[in-house]
Amino acid sequence: FDIWFAATENFEAVLRSGKHFVAALKDNRQIALTLEEKQQGHFVKVSELALSDQQAVRGWLKGFDREVLLLRRVFTNKDGSTGMLNLV
Repeated sequence: FDIWFAATENFEAVLRSGKHFVAALKDNRQIALTLEEKQQGHFVKVSELALSDQQAVRGWLKGFDREVLLLRRVFTNKDGSTGMLNLV
């Protein structure tokens, strides 16, 4: 689902139904890349991560207790501009 539905409550509802999800994230969503960082409250914006195209990392979204897999996609638009999509 898209960024408008990428809320913690929706993630939890999908998991309760026994299914998995793929969602686009807003650039300002925060993630901790280690359990220690999560426990200390050290989160960074997804947009600040130095990830290349198709690179995946594990982490914890702020406000969501389960570990997630974050994947970045970088693409070129028809007008030549570059776009970035962060998927969880």
